[in-house]
Amino acid sequence: MSVPPSGARRGVTAVQVRSGAFSVFYFTVLAGAIALLVILSPHAHFASPAVLAFWALLMLVAEASPIRLPGGGFMTVSSAIDYAGIIVFGPVVTAWIDIVSTLFAEMFITRRPFRKALFNLALFPVTTILAGSVYIALGGKPGSLTLPQDVVPIFGCGLVYFVFNTASISTVIALSQKTSAWRVWQVNFLWTVFHLLAFLPLGSIIALLYFHTKLWGVLLFFLPLMLARYSFKLYTDMRQDLVDFVRALTTVIDEIDPYTRHHSLRVAQYSVKIAREMGLPERDVETIECAALMHDLGKISSRHRKILAKPAQLSSEERRLMAAHPAAGADIVEKVRSLRRASHIVRAHHERPDGKGYPFGLRAKDVPVGARILNVADSFDAMTSDRPYKASRSVEEALAELERCAGTQFDAEVVAAMKRLHGKSELEVYGNKEFSDLVIMARER
Repeated sequence: MSVPPSGARRGVTAVQVRSGAFSVFYFTVLAGAIALLVILSPHAHFASPAVLAFWALLMLVAEASPIRLPGGGFMTVSSAIDYAGIIVFGPVVTAWIDIVSTLFAEMFITRRPFRKALFNLALFPVTTILAGSVYIALGGKPGSLTLPQDVVPIFGCGLVYFVFNTASISTVIALSQKTSAWRVWQVNFLWTVFHLLAFLPLGSIIALLYFHTKLWGVLLFFLPLMLARYSFKLYTDMRQDLVDFVRALTTVIDEIDPYTRHHSLRVAQYSVKIAREMGLPERDVETIECAALMHDLGKISSRHRKILAKPAQLSSEERRLMAAHPAAGADIVEKVRSLRRASHIVRAHHERPDGKGYPFGLRAKDVPVGARILNVADSFDAMTSDRPYKASRSVEEALAELERCAGTQFDAEVVAAMKRLHGKSELEVYGNKEFSDLVIMARER
């Protein structure tokens, strides 16, 4: 997948207070915003009301259509206007512009609950003041822009803005959902970090236009900025569309055999938990999830359907045909460019550490880690689900079998991770019907 320009402002859309730590962090940000504004505002030099109103209107338009992020929160393109405001007016004046525009956006456009709106109302000015303070500390002077001397202050400003804003949002989401802030940050912001520079030059150009052409030049440049926002929205929609397509395809695969219905969804669920337990980067976790959802794609032919429904042992020809399904599925998956990394996992998910797997007979670490995870998750779900030829095993029996075959049929490190999940009561197991009911309930919500 291609990566869009980033550096955009982030905020909170939907969180719930579930811990004391959440409340402490929430009110710390709120108190910090009040303290900074009370201490610094008397020393700020405000522009004319007309100019400030124009700037606030631009900020409001930029915030009017927030883009939802996959792991919670949202982002807008208003950071470019923040950067320009810091250069033109200084951090405190820009923080007040943030407050006015955010207040109107939260009250009349997004209409978020008061608690969430108040957090955003505090977070944005704190972010701007901290970033602007770094800009000044590094030699930047509000009211003028000199290049290349001000390149370092601009970069330092953008870096602090990005780090503080994304870290704060990740923390508040993690505390509300009782998950890892690092994981939340990876899901939402890792794929944007290398494009931090994109909005820094945009903000600098807006400031230069203001110094030379006043408000007209800023207004003209605002149109390309909104086009950049539209392009980013298209990109995020395509990312979500790809996930939705993979899940829709998974339902088609699972409908082949009523005994394996929702098997791919369960395998994906186990695979994601194992990958995170093993500390894999979130980008790899996403790839492994896609591979798990599509790992049985090679079984969609009518010949495979007959074999899957067979209650007796398979003949040698039937076993040969079933052994070809990883390669057949991978050949289909790799035709989608953004899924080619997942196709390697699909192709190798029946390889074994002892080299007796298929289709290549790879050994140990030659097998991609995602395929090793998928092999364990696939086998675990097969053992704990009812099939035509056998009844399901208990979780303890399935884990014992995985441990018995660790190092030969299954990767020992992956099996150990699954046992740790079970020990922490994080390995939730459902039978075929129970999981089906949960899927239906999730869709209805």
